Amino acid sequence: MKNIISLLKLIYSGLLEEDLYFKELFSDYEEYHATSKISTLSILRANLISDWIKPYSSILDVGCGEGFFMEFLSRTKNCKVYGMDVSKKAIEIVRSKGFKGIVRDIDENGLGLSENEKYDYILFVEVLEHLKYPHKVLIEACKHVKEGVIVTLPNTGYIYWRLQMLRGYFPRQSFTHLHFWSINDFYIFLRQLHLKPLALKTNLPTKGVRGLIARHFKNLLAYQQCWLIAPLE
Repeated sequence: MKNIISLLKLIYSGLLEEDLYFKELFSDYEEYHATSKISTLSILRANLISDWIKPYSSILDVGCGEGFFMEFLSRTKNCKVYGMDVSKKAIEIVRSKGFKGIVRDIDENGLGLSENEKYDYILFVEVLEHLKYPHKVLIEACKHVKEGVIVTLPNTGYIYWRLQMLRGYFPRQSFTHLHFWSINDFYIFLRQLHLKPLALKTNLPTKGVRGLIARHFKNLLAYQQCWLIAPLE
């Protein structure tokens, strides 16, 4: 109850005006990667998805940015990780860290993988919501994995965004987002694509009374959704 009261105070405190909405304005992803920093959310996502990934796996990190997840999985799981990103600056940084990476606009050109090219996992960490045609890239990725495709997304069904709507503001987590999925929305999205979700994780607790509440109200209380999606044969 205290957390909900605090959230209500925040939303009506004036902190959600133009300065917050447009704090991420930038000209292109080259400019973004010149100034971006590792966030606590990146660490949260890494911890959420790492249990799904088997040690010594091969991984393609799509939208890898400056290689945070590549470093994390290489260090903690001894994985062989490759990067792909639209930003030349980001891939330069990835290569400077000793990883292989290529520059590619997947919205325009897809993943560009050869027919027999497969990875144990392909990652889309906060990527699909930025794409014009996310369904095309996701289906393509599911044809090139042995274990599964991992997707992380903000949950637009989170109470924070719902209360913003009540206040009259559209819940755009970032001005670069083109799609807005709640947990329920993304499940329907996968079903329409005939893709099978193997597992779902959120930032919510999983044990005890709090875990029980979280399971029943995850679409309201979780701000992060992470999916493990089965390969397509």
